[in-house]
Order: sequence, then structure tokens, then C-alpha cells
Amino acid sequence: MRKIALVTLLGSLALALSSCIIVADLPVSNFRFDSNWQRNTDLRYVFCTNKTTQMRYKFRAPDSSVISSIQERYEGFASGDTLTLNRSIGDLTREGSDLVFVGTLTFGQGGVPQSLPSGVSQQSIIVTPITPPPSITGKTTVTVTVTTASGRPYSGSYVYDVYSNCP
Repeated sequence: MRKIALVTLLGSLALALSSCIIVADLPVSNFRFDSNWQRNTDLRYVFCTNKTTQMRYKFRAPDSSVISSIQERYEGFASGDTLTLNRSIGDLTREGSDLVFVGTLTFGQGGVPQSLPSGVSQQSIIVTPITPPPSITGKTTVTVTVTTASGRPYSGSYVYDVYSNCP
């Protein structure tokens, strides 16, 4: 009799405690990145310095009213050079349950940093009538930090290979 009462008490306690647990979605989650350039071999998104490059990121959020700020940080892989940009919440658009930003990138001084892998040096550019094949010239890590109205930051990152001579 005591065993049954104890099992019943423990079952009731477990049920009572489980009703106290709330499963909540994060206000901002599921960051995804892409661009208008994609490598054929593995379909990874890349940046191209010689063509117009657009980067898009999206993340899940109930609506833009939960967001107080958006910051993008671009970091060159080998050099560590960084560029930080603050984005307007008004630049976001809604796509299903995601908020989306699309922007055109500028490379070079004052633009998105890229860096050559170690052991590779810069070369002078010689114009020739033959178009050289696309070549990797660096890597850039993009980190987007979305801060909610409560002051809590949520971040997502993607490492883009940077190419020159894109077709």
C-alpha cells in the first residue's frame, strides 16, 4: 500500500513539475547566409571582387519589433582586418517566418576586407587579352549580431571564399 501511494505521489509530483516547464523559441534564431555567386564544385556561396556581389542573410524572428539593432562584422581571414557596419532595421524584409537583408558589397580600401592565405603574396596586375580563370584571393568571415529589445545578442557567421576574375 505504501509503495502504491509513493509511486502515485512521485507521478503526481513529476506531472506538476512538467507543467511548470515552458518551451519557448528564441526571439532570433536560425541564421542563414548566401550570395549571388556560388562555387560549382561544392555549391558554397562565395564573394567575387570583380563583379557586383550581393550578400543575403536571413534569420527567424517573430517580427522586427523584437530587434533593437543589427551589426555586421566582416573579418579578413589572414590579416584580421575588420569592417563593422550597423544596419537599419528598416532594411529588413519579411520572407515567410524569416527576416531578410540583401546588400551589395564593396571591396578594397574602406570596403569588405579580404586577405590572402598565408604563403601567398599580392601580384601586380598585368592586363592581357586572355581572361584568366577565377582564382581565390582570400576569405572573409561575416558575423551578424542581432540585439533584441531586451538587450540580448544573437549571432550567426559564415566564411566566404573571395574570388577574382569571376566570369
